[in-house]
Amino acid sequence: MRHLFPASGIAAVVAAAALTFVPIASANPSKVLASDACSPSFNDPAAGGPGTCTRRGGTPFDVFIAQLQQNKFAGAWHFSPKQVNVDADDSLTVENRGGETHTFSEVSQFGGGGIVPPLNEILFGTPNPPTFFLPNPPGQPTNFIPAGGEIAIGPNTLTPGTHLFICAIHPWMEDTVVVR
Repeated sequence: MRHLFPASGIAAVVAAAALTFVPIASANPSKVLASDACSPSFNDPAAGGPGTCTRRGGTPFDVFIAQLQQNKFAGAWHFSPKQVNVDADDSLTVENRGGETHTFSEVSQFGGGGIVPPLNEILFGTPNPPTFFLPNPPGQPTNFIPAGGEIAIGPNTLTPGTHLFICAIHPWMEDTVVVR
């Protein structure tokens, strides 16, 4: 009985290590996920909702606004991972797993406003704060990603170096893309 515990302890450590490394090895290094937790109350004009959510459950619109007022961000609205490394000449896929439309818009620096004046008013105290959007390459539209959709950003945009992206609708959603 005394020898059973050390053996089972070693087996547990090995199993934990295997489970830890499998998800890391299977992660797609050239993919960013956009997430949110909108709820049907985002679609209720009486609640002040903008009518933008396609999912069930989640954060009520008034709670979302309270989070923005208190924290200047809503944590369930985010990109992951926060930084991704991409090889030169590769594309990056951005998948929207949330219930609202998001953008993946390149900026020169973080900390600027977005394109939704009421959210800018809450976040920055003005509907028109400074923005740091980079111009889109000719013929390339703004990267709006509908709920459940995805886009690919190619090597014409992702030149070697560090690129900063935000959601222009929810400007606290930030991501750094390093192209090697």
